[in-house]
Amino acid sequence: MPVSRARQMQTVAVVMALAGLPVSGLAAVSQRAVALVRSAETHLAANRAAEAVEQLQQAASIEPEWYVPPSRLAIAYQMCDMESAALQQYVRVQQISFAHDPNGSEFTPEVQQLLAEAEGYMTLLINRTRRGEQLRPLYPHHKMAIVGRQHAREMRDNGYFSHISPTPSRRTVVDRFRLVFSFRPRVVAENLSRRWRRGYGYTLSLAKVDESYEDLLASPGHRSNIVLPELTNIGIGIVVNEEGDYWLAQIFADLRGHPEY
Repeated sequence: MPVSRARQMQTVAVVMALAGLPVSGLAAVSQRAVALVRSAETHLAANRAAEAVEQLQQAASIEPEWYVPPSRLAIAYQMCDMESAALQQYVRVQQISFAHDPNGSEFTPEVQQLLAEAEGYMTLLINRTRRGEQLRPLYPHHKMAIVGRQHAREMRDNGYFSHISPTPSRRTVVDRFRLVFSFRPRVVAENLSRRWRRGYGYTLSLAKVDESYEDLLASPGHRSNIVLPELTNIGIGIVVNEEGDYWLAQIFADLRGHPEY
């Protein structure tokens, strides 16, 4: 279901307020916000999404620079069939990710907004599919998005398209994950996509993100990653070049045993 341009513009308005987030992140998170998130996660696990929404909204107002409340709030809204509201929260996580990305300043604030919108929409599509399969939704993780963007950027800059990097320290998705997180998760997987100019040309748009997602979903190997039952988290990373071509990486992981907060 493509998102209307009106919804896209609403999303852009939401993420503009986040453009000034500090790169260093939070020195400490309020225990009140943590308690609210934990309570909300209990509601989400029991399919009581409506009960989780108010708690997550409170947590987000207490810690507006913390990615965890919007990542859970996106899930809660989507479980309540409020996809427009869910998309805004998915985009918010991605914009927070740019504030932590050491290479995020490569893009202007306007391009960051477009990338965050596309990344957030891809996350919504994946969790829509998982809902249809009665699987747990995946919490978007701001650092996993950085893992994806880093590989997408290297593929763009070095002219290749592969899960295997020519850089020894970044050879596999596990290597790339450990460079950002310093640990190896129990499960980690990666899907890749790209779009480039042909005829009228490919440009970064939600319609093209839809096409990329449908292509991945039609591939048995890529689809198996999307619907892997044991996953808990996801990161979407997209980079573009000056012509509007884009490279996309979906990073999947099971982070149980490695608490996010």
